[in-house]
Amino acid sequence: MNDWNDLRYFLAVARSGGLSPAAGELAVSPATVSRRIDALEQALGLTLFLRRQTGYLLTDEGERLLASALPVEQAMLGFARQAEGVGKQAEQLSGTVRVAVPETLASYWIAPRLKAFLAQYPKLCVELIVGVNYVNLSRRDADIAVRMAAPTREEEGEYIAQPLGGLPFAAYVAADVSSADQDWRTLPYLAGDDSWSHLAMTKWLRATFAGQPPALASNSMNVQYMAACQGLGVVVLPTFVGDGDARLRRVEPGHHVLSRELWMMIHRDLRASGRMSAMREFLTTIFRTDGNGITTGATRPTAR
Repeated sequence: MNDWNDLRYFLAVARSGGLSPAAGELAVSPATVSRRIDALEQALGLTLFLRRQTGYLLTDEGERLLASALPVEQAMLGFARQAEGVGKQAEQLSGTVRVAVPETLASYWIAPRLKAFLAQYPKLCVELIVGVNYVNLSRRDADIAVRMAAPTREEEGEYIAQPLGGLPFAAYVAADVSSADQDWRTLPYLAGDDSWSHLAMTKWLRATFAGQPPALASNSMNVQYMAACQGLGVVVLPTFVGDGDARLRRVEPGHHVLSRELWMMIHRDLRASGRMSAMREFLTTIFRTDGNGITTGATRPTAR
């Protein structure tokens, strides 16, 4: 039996005892039922029904197939009910999920993967809050946070924290900047503004460039990224961004200047929310299952 729909036709005829009532149950013509039964018997090499003027009667082979088919039918119906329930649950999830996340992850990792999530949950609205400063989940500045820091001791009692993997960074410069005769440390560099002074990448840049001021300071990683592509100077980027753009090259191939651990945080009071659970599952999937690209560069944005 290569087509499980054949089972429906067989069971309909076996129960009703005729082509016309089976056709009514299946919403097809009696001729279609007859063709499907004939094809099934030919495929199995068995005579399943005795054709009588009064209707279709099961043969011994048909009785044996019926005994085997009934449990299969119940399993298929159970699967259909579960699938329908999952579908209805997805349709019923509505409202807004607010996710705080660093800018490059929002732009080049999460946003490109949201289409399938929103197709599954069409009544949900996803709000991405980008930035480097930590949001206060207790004040509901966001529902979920993806950040580059483990929970503090104080946060552990209030939040549910889940590691998502590592995020390596490297230093890049425009690909057309010559590397033959010039030490890259003498080039201009791009950095965050004063609001980024606490970040590890800012501290690394200041130490590496011996306290020289940056050629461009911005609180937007995307601004720094685009400026570096135009040759304004050295920039520190996540490797999944920089390695995937042909306009850039690493100043030291194969070398990471730092690596941060990604964590997903949610307030314990929200752990039972259906829409929060859906978003947490989505984020876990794209960072853990699809997340090899984060650490290895297997999945990269195209050059813009």
